[in-house]
Amino acid sequence: MEEHGGDATAPSATTNTELEDNGAGNMKIKVSFGSNSFDVFTTPQSTFGDLKCVIAKATGLDPKVQNLLFRGKEMDDHESLQMAGVKENAKVILIENAPAKNEDLEQVEEFKEHIEEVSRAEESKENIEEASRGEEDKENIEEVSRGLEAVYRVREENSQFEEQVVSLETVVCSGTQVADKDFIFLTEMLMRQLLKLDGIDAEGEGRTQRKLEVRRVQGLVEKLDNLRAKNSNPTSNVSDDHPLPPSSKVDQECELS
Repeated sequence: MEEHGGDATAPSATTNTELEDNGAGNMKIKVSFGSNSFDVFTTPQSTFGDLKCVIAKATGLDPKVQNLLFRGKEMDDHESLQMAGVKENAKVILIENAPAKNEDLEQVEEFKEHIEEVSRAEESKENIEEASRGEEDKENIEEVSRGLEAVYRVREENSQFEEQVVSLETVVCSGTQVADKDFIFLTEMLMRQLLKLDGIDAEGEGRTQRKLEVRRVQGLVEKLDNLRAKNSNPTSNVSDDHPLPPSSKVDQECELS
């Protein structure tokens, strides 16, 4: 069987360029014709009959002798490209339906069946790949969600420790002496919170929230150190001989409270 009609020729490189220029903004369709392939441009609202006319301009092949296969199925002229599922870069197979002998017709039918099998296999592969991508996206979303939930749980615990730090600050600012073990205990608990945050595997928003909580806990640890220094030497804010810079911020906060 001849792959091409007498007047039908595959588009040259120049023709392809012209087609692409003229088809700006339209949908690109890949046409496979025998051993050749080329691109044409048309609107999604076009029919397969319209597509044949576009192909005729590219190949010189009369639309009447064109058979178009999409996803292994021969398409009717009145069928819409959009309704058939033709999208950008979709592949359409062109077969010349020229008068032929019975042997040639049998070969054409065999070729059609082969093309249909290949197209079905390609479609099945695309469906499997799309389903696989969907599963991967779902797993990624679940992973981000788990990380964010873990950060929020630690955040709730941090809020409780922050309240204890504020209570200690109030007592220290009032001039009351606080047992050193209270500072040690709270500092140790906050260090454990940092370890918890470090152990959370978070992505996206979860990672952002984890960083914010780490900074929050580090700030609380620093405040505890300052409060502990002030508690051990309440007169440090008025001493010029032995200044304690870490507690200066606490002194300012006490004066404002």
